[in-house]
Amino acid sequence: MKRGILTVLGVAAASSAVLTACATGTSNVPGTNLLNLINDKRVAHGCPKVSGNEQLRVAAERHAVDIRDHPAHFGPPGTNPPLTDIHTGTDGSNGGSRIAAAGYSPLSRWGEIIYWAPGPPGNTEQATINWWMSSPGHRAQIQDCNFKEVGIGLLYPGGTRWIAVAVFGTH
Repeated sequence: MKRGILTVLGVAAASSAVLTACATGTSNVPGTNLLNLINDKRVAHGCPKVSGNEQLRVAAERHAVDIRDHPAHFGPPGTNPPLTDIHTGTDGSNGGSRIAAAGYSPLSRWGEIIYWAPGPPGNTEQATINWWMSSPGHRAQIQDCNFKEVGIGLLYPGGTRWIAVAVFGTH
């Protein structure tokens, strides 16, 4: 299976019952599970947990939707490497500008990590965190004790493809 992701660091419809079960900073239960896995890795490294933040989630989800809706630009999930810089939106935005547009201010530090997979076995929370932790750049962001908050945008179109964007921020 091909999987492709890059990292950058800078200074789906659901029922209301599912939404109420989600943690702040996520839009679905798998997103909440991914947030918990991120925090498990942070705590194991000696960092405090990051809190979920809705503004960061909006920025992350905006980019996940952009990736999903423009496979001709980025490539289909799993394209390795992506056809273009996966952190630059089709509108020219980057993580910092998406965070600002979502109203997260003031912004002193941010980071964005992305994972995508075309289907099993890579379309799970555990596969996502395993891949991030095996990548030095992604692991460094997860284990950056200076980050205070995170938003998770997680889409799984067709129930098989998987696009996860985690946006970290600190005021």
